[in-house]
Amino acid sequence: MTDADNLWIGIGYVTIDGDLRAAFVVDARGYVDDSAARDVIKQAGAVLRERQMAGQFEFHEVSADEPVPFDLPDWDEYRDGTLRG
Repeated sequence: MTDADNLWIGIGYVTIDGDLRAAFVVDARGYVDDSAARDVIKQAGAVLRERQMAGQFEFHEVSADEPVPFDLPDWDEYRDGTLRG
């Protein structure tokens, strides 16, 4: 499943009480290809803009077997648990 193009993770930051904080992670290695992972980043950005939540993304290269170095929910968990409520 993992190829050289999707060896990255994206950290989604949102503004909470005036501070920019890491909120969720998109691990590209969990998607069928790089394009699918980038589509999730685009979707997340669109949802955050729609809700007028200032935010940004930070990207990190990772190896195929490296654990995610951040203890954050993935985008689906964040969206379903935080944004739908």
